[in-house]
Amino acid sequence: MQPQLVLAEENVAAAEAAVEVISVTGKKVAYANNVADESAKLQQASIGNVMDLIDKLPGVNVGQGDAFGSDDYTTTVSMRGFVIDRADQQLGITIDGIPNGGSAYAGGSKANRYLDSENTRLVEVGQGSGDISSASLDALGGTINFVSATPEDEQKARLDYSNGSFNARRYFARFDTGQLFGNTNAYVSLSDSYNSRWIGTGSNGYSDRLHFEAKSVTQLENSRFTGRISYDDAHEDNYDYRSLTQFKQNPKFDGLTNIWTGNPDIDQNFAEAWSTLRENTLAYLKGEFTLTDDLQLDVTPYVHLQEGRGDWLPPYQVYATDGKGNRITLGNGVKRETYNYVDAQGRPILDPKADTSKATRVSSYRHTHYDKDRFGFTSNLQWTLDSHQVRAGLWYEQQQRNQSRDWHQVLDPKVYHYFNDAPYWVQFNDDYENDVLKMYLQDKIQLGDLQLTVGVQQYLVDVSREDQFNAANNGKLDSDSDLLPSLGLVYALTNDIELFSGYSENFKAIPDTLLNTVGQDFNTLEPETAENLDLGLRYQGESLNASATLYSIKFNNRITLLAYQELDGAPDYLTELDGTFVNVGGVKSKGLEANADWRFSETFSLTSALTLNDSTYTENVNGYRAGDNVAAIPEKMLSMDLKYDQGNYRAGLGAKYTATYFGAAKRAVINNVAQWNRDEIPAYTLLNLYAGYRVDLAQGSAIQTLDLSFLLNNLTDKSYIAGGQEGAYLLGAERTASFTVSLGF
Repeated sequence: MQPQLVLAEENVAAAEAAVEVISVTGKKVAYANNVADESAKLQQASIGNVMDLIDKLPGVNVGQGDAFGSDDYTTTVSMRGFVIDRADQQLGITIDGIPNGGSAYAGGSKANRYLDSENTRLVEVGQGSGDISSASLDALGGTINFVSATPEDEQKARLDYSNGSFNARRYFARFDTGQLFGNTNAYVSLSDSYNSRWIGTGSNGYSDRLHFEAKSVTQLENSRFTGRISYDDAHEDNYDYRSLTQFKQNPKFDGLTNIWTGNPDIDQNFAEAWSTLRENTLAYLKGEFTLTDDLQLDVTPYVHLQEGRGDWLPPYQVYATDGKGNRITLGNGVKRETYNYVDAQGRPILDPKADTSKATRVSSYRHTHYDKDRFGFTSNLQWTLDSHQVRAGLWYEQQQRNQSRDWHQVLDPKVYHYFNDAPYWVQFNDDYENDVLKMYLQDKIQLGDLQLTVGVQQYLVDVSREDQFNAANNGKLDSDSDLLPSLGLVYALTNDIELFSGYSENFKAIPDTLLNTVGQDFNTLEPETAENLDLGLRYQGESLNASATLYSIKFNNRITLLAYQELDGAPDYLTELDGTFVNVGGVKSKGLEANADWRFSETFSLTSALTLNDSTYTENVNGYRAGDNVAAIPEKMLSMDLKYDQGNYRAGLGAKYTATYFGAAKRAVINNVAQWNRDEIPAYTLLNLYAGYRVDLAQGSAIQTLDLSFLLNNLTDKSYIAGGQEGAYLLGAERTASFTVSLGF
C-alpha cells in the first residue's frame, strides 16, 4: 500500500487553491495583489530576465538597460513610488518564500540569479503590502514572490534552442524523473546563454550565463518535503546611464566604446571593462507537517552563497600614503594621489608639471569584491479553530559578508586591459555580520460573508562592521522595528464580487552598507517606514476577471544613496561607497490600479492594466521640496495584450504606454535659476508581437512534441528611456527579435 498524505492532502489542496490564481485579480486577501502566469512568458524571450514577467502588472514598471535584461547593474523596478535600483531596495523579493538577500547591485541578487523562466510557475506581486509571513527586510512598498515550477508526474525531457538579435543564443535542457520510489517527483535543468550588448558592434561587451536548477517533492503519510537548489554563474558587461540631453542627442549610444585605442583616458569607457561577475548558489529544504487535524507546521532551512566582482578601468594609478608620507598598499591611508606616468625605473611621476615625453603611461583595473554567506530558516504554524485561522511564525537569518576593493596594474595600456593578478593597492576590506529575527502573529476570522484579518509583526536586526585595516572604523547598528500592525477585511458582496480593504505598517532596516560610508553621521538617519492603506473590488466571472484598487501610502524617512560623482564625465573611482546615504524626508503616494482579463471568444482574450500614481515629497530637506513629484516614478501607465489561441497556433500583440514624468527632483541651479522637478521624460508606447506553433507528434517517436515560437520586442523600434535613477537614465533597447525551437521527449 502506498503511503498517503492523510489530512495534509486537504491542507495542501487548500494551499494550492490559494496559490493557483491564474486570474489577474490574484488571491482573495485584504490587500492588492496580482499574478503573472504562463501567459506573461509569451511576450518575453526565453533568454530574457524573469524580472520582466511582472512589467505588465498594475503599478509595476521594470526598466532594463539590456535588450534581454542581462545587466543587473541597469535593472530597475518601481511600484507605487518605491524602487529597486543600483542602490535602493524598497521592494521585497522572495523565491518560493525564501528571502533573496537584497536586490541592490552591491552584493544583492534579484530573481534572475535563481530562476529560469521555464522553471517559473508564476509570480505573485503584493502591491503596497504582502503576506505577513513574507521574509524580507526590504518590503516597504510590497513583495514579489517568484514561485518555481512543480516537477511533472510523468518522466519527460525537454531541449530548447534560442537564437536572436545581438548574437543571442541559448541552450536549455530539463529532465523530469516522473515518480520515484512511489512518493517522489523531481527535475533537473541546465541552461547556457549568451548575447552581445545591443549598443555598438565588435568589442562592445557581452553577457554570458550558466544556470542550473534541481527540485524534488516527496510526499509521505503526514508530511511533505520539498528540496530545491539553483546555481548561477554570470558575466555581464554593463551599460552606462545617460542624461536627458545625451539621450536626445543620440538614444542609441551610452558613451561606452568598442575599440581599444591605447589611450587610457578614452579606454576607461571601454565596454568590455565595465563588468559584473556573480556566482550564486541557493538551496533550501522545506518540511510540511500535519501535526493534528487542525494544526500544520512548515520549517524551511536555507543557505545562500555568493561570490561577486564589479570592474572599472580608471585611467591612472593611485599613490596612497600614511600620516608620515610613506606609501602604503593596504587601506585608504591619509592621502591619496593619482598619477598617469612612471619614469624609466618604474617610479611614479607625481608632479603634474614634470616632463613626461619619455615616460610610460599607466592605468588600473579596479575590482570591488562582494562575498556573502547567508544561513537561516523560516517557520510557520497554522491552527484552525472554528471560525479562526491563527498563524504564527519566525524568520531567522545570519548573514556574513565581505566587501573589498583592490587595484591592479594594467600591464600595458597600449595593448589591452590585461592586468597583474597581484593588486598593487587594496583600498578597503570590510567584514559585515547581520542577525535578523522576525516574529509575526495573525488571526483570520470568518464571520459569514465577512473575513477579518488582524496581525502584528516585529523585526529585530543587529548589524556590525569590522574594518580589516583600521579598527577605529568598526561599528554596530541596532535597527529594530516597533510592533507593526496590520488589519484587513474581505467581504463577499455577491458570489462574483468581493470588497477588500487593508492597512499595514511596513519597515526597512537600516542597511549595513551605511557602516562603510566615509564621514557618515548615523545619528541623523532613521529607519524607513511606510503606512499602506488599500480599498478595492474584485470580480471573478466565467469570462471576465477584474480588480480595481485605491491606495494611499505615507512613506517616512526615505533613505537614498546620493549617486556617485562624476569628474569630467567619468566616475570618481576613489569613492569608497560611490556616494553618501541621506534621508530625503517623507513621501506620500496615492493612486488607482485596475486590471482585467476578458476572454471574449473561444480563441481571443484581452488583458489590460491601468496605473495612476501620484507620489510627492512631504518635506523640504536635502534639496528636495515639499509637493514636488518623486523623481523617476512613472505616473500613468496603461498596458493591453490581445491574445489568440486556437489548437496548435497562438499569437499575440501587446502594448504598454508610459506617460510623461519627471526624471529628477533635487534642487539644481541651471542658468542661475533654482529648479526642482525637471528632466521631463518623453512619453512612449512599446509594442511586442509573438507567434507560436505547437504540435504533438506520433506516439512512439523519439520526439513527442515540437514547439516553435517567434517574438519581436519593441516592434516599432521606438527610442525611449527605460528607467534609471535621478538624472541618470537607461536607454531603452531597439527592436529585438528572437526565435526558439523546443523539443519534448
